[in-house]
Amino acid sequence: MQMYDLTLLASLTAIFFYALGFAILWRAANSSNEPEDLDLAESLDASPTNLSTNTVGILPWLTLTALIGHGFACINALTGENGFSLSLIGVSNLVAVVMVFVVAASSTKLPVNNIFLLLFPISIFNLLCLNLIDPGNIAPLELSTAQVAHILLSISAYTALMTAALQSILLALQERRLKQPRKGLYGLLPALETMEHLLLSMLWIGLALLSLSIVTGLIFLEDMLSQRLTHHTILTSLSWLVYASFLVGHHVFGWRGVTAVRWNLAAFALLVLGYFGSKFVLEYLL
Repeated sequence: MQMYDLTLLASLTAIFFYALGFAILWRAANSSNEPEDLDLAESLDASPTNLSTNTVGILPWLTLTALIGHGFACINALTGENGFSLSLIGVSNLVAVVMVFVVAASSTKLPVNNIFLLLFPISIFNLLCLNLIDPGNIAPLELSTAQVAHILLSISAYTALMTAALQSILLALQERRLKQPRKGLYGLLPALETMEHLLLSMLWIGLALLSLSIVTGLIFLEDMLSQRLTHHTILTSLSWLVYASFLVGHHVFGWRGVTAVRWNLAAFALLVLGYFGSKFVLEYLL
């Protein structure tokens, strides 16, 4: 069996189990057997009784199986016969894999299963792009240990900050739920204080990793300030500034709620434009 066939098989396997996991969470959100005031997020993370224990207990195994398939497909996309290649689609899938892993690991102690409702569809979309879109001709890279460290720090920073962005979206939904109580999907959201705590934790971690990524890039990448990457450097720096400004504002002025959501999403938008926007322009438009 050729490598492309194995990649396709791994992708289809991951897509199937991601979709199945999403269906389980969606069914939990819309279960008519749950009382209106029950926090389904807590029940999902604490072996619920109304939802089948077998149904909820199988979610980690579905996620693990999907991760294995997604990881295999991702590795094949990033490594080729000629060496390591950082294509836009390959890196996007790598970020998705790391995010699913981090959230899955966190879900053993924290009520973060709700993030999978956004993360599973994102992962499926990435896998579809991986198999349906030509990544273009990306020259393989010869990387030093320092450059590999920079790449890993960057991916870790994007993972933490994207998780924070998804958490911001869910926080906005929770704010809306408090104003207009509803059943269904809103029932999967944990307490507002818990979500804000998780958001701030991810932001501090992400900002620290992003800071290290910028510093290592300036030190170890010769073309970090070149004209070709100027917009990437500027947008990433602006994103860092917005994140830092919000965290200072939260500490000094008590910014939270909708304000936190707006600052976080604005900063993440700059970060996405700085890297993925730059990669898209360089790989597909130039």
